[in-house]
Amino acid sequence: MPVLTLDCRQGNDRRIRATLRAELTAVVARIIGCPPEAVTVVIRDCEPGYRRVPAASHTPLPDGMPSWSNSAAARPR
Repeated sequence: MPVLTLDCRQGNDRRIRATLRAELTAVVARIIGCPPEAVTVVIRDCEPGYRRVPAASHTPLPDGMPSWSNSAAARPR
């Protein structure tokens, strides 16, 4: 059961969040090959000054997992 967590700044309306949830669910279900009902999307409101934890502090990926998401090129500047 895939779970996606998206941190958004406060102020996005419900229609935008519903569209995000539907699109993310469809893409993950298609790529992973699971039913859309198995995908959970959590959208959290964040304060305007919120900063995410740097990618370098994330748990290392297990052997065999693609590492493109942990590369310096994938990190925000």
